[in-house]
Amino acid sequence: MSVHDRWNVYKGESNNGQDIIFSIASNHMIQFKTHLKVFLANKTSGGDECDFTIKGKWSKKNCKIYMGNSSTVIAQMDKMNANKDKFMVTINPMVDYAFVVSLIAIVHAMEIQSTKTRNGIAGEIVGQGAAAAVGVILLP
Repeated sequence: MSVHDRWNVYKGESNNGQDIIFSIASNHMIQFKTHLKVFLANKTSGGDECDFTIKGKWSKKNCKIYMGNSSTVIAQMDKMNANKDKFMVTINPMVDYAFVVSLIAIVHAMEIQSTKTRNGIAGEIVGQGAAAAVGVILLP
């Protein structure tokens, strides 16, 4: 992993740079709070202007997804009181819920990999699907 960890999402089974849909970048390999930048395909080549920002505390199941670097929240994740491993996602109208679910699944995978790295466990994340990462989705 690099200091500037980047996860790319491609169309279908491709891993060709021309097929990138979006990427998620982290400034630091080890973070106590989640702070990630999301770049849509036309923004992956450079610059620091992100299209979305994910901020919060993943370990507490409390994150928000913002438009760019603004204070406009497009979705948020909150822990459900009954179970520490389940959470609820609220997605604002006119926001692609599949995109939000994919962001949450990737953040979940990043956190698993980060935990494994911190614990000195080598390995690859395989089979971590969106179903494992998302508890309940509520559309307002």
